[in-house]
Amino acid sequence: MVKEPVWQRFWHYFNPINITKELLFGWKLAEGMLFIVLIALQMLVWTLGVLHNQTLDWFGLATGIMNIITVVLVAKGRITNYFWGLVYSLMYMPLAFQSQLFGEVALSAFWVVMQFVGVAAWLGFMKRDVLSEKDEQDVVSTKYMTLKQWLFVIPIFLIILVIVGMILHQAGSRQPYMDGLTTTISMGAQILQTAKFAESWYAWLLFDIVEIILWGRAWTGHADPSAFAMLGMNLALTVNAIYGIIQWRKLTRK
Repeated sequence: MVKEPVWQRFWHYFNPINITKELLFGWKLAEGMLFIVLIALQMLVWTLGVLHNQTLDWFGLATGIMNIITVVLVAKGRITNYFWGLVYSLMYMPLAFQSQLFGEVALSAFWVVMQFVGVAAWLGFMKRDVLSEKDEQDVVSTKYMTLKQWLFVIPIFLIILVIVGMILHQAGSRQPYMDGLTTTISMGAQILQTAKFAESWYAWLLFDIVEIILWGRAWTGHADPSAFAMLGMNLALTVNAIYGIIQWRKLTRK
């Protein structure tokens, strides 16, 4: 059997028709309801921000929606999440810069790079989703971390956290260690997700909780107009992270 060239596999998933198809079809009822709830939560918090600030932050709202689409598709194991993730990462960068969260700016640049790495890492590990065969869609093959991998990851994480916090403090970040914590957690979560480890969702859950605190401080500290949109987004992502933990456990058992 002749192996399909990489470019053909890439185009199979990332042609406009398939990107649209994986966004609109192959949803189980619970998944569809979750997606609607997440968008509604984002809209609700954003609306509160509009009423409070008397400013329509459309860009912040669109950025949040892009990320919700991304993380829901990640939870479903769809490789097209990396297309939406790239769009979100490019949009998030100016919002973080505006708020002087320089760790978040660096993080968004890291996310841009990791979207391409993620595509390369997932391409050869896609399998047919047995729950959505009628839609002919594929999901990624996931796995669990070993004890040795945990013992390696945790000390490295703590060392990087201290270093990043010190760098951001020198760079003038308003919240250097909180900013550094989100940067470090997200980098670790993104790497674990790219490596197809189900535990990545625990890291994303922790990241989302810290982000809520970070953007809450951004609002109370200097009334950032984008803070409400980002708070709504991260509240929605926290709910999705819990769903991701459950869904990837199912994918890994399969």
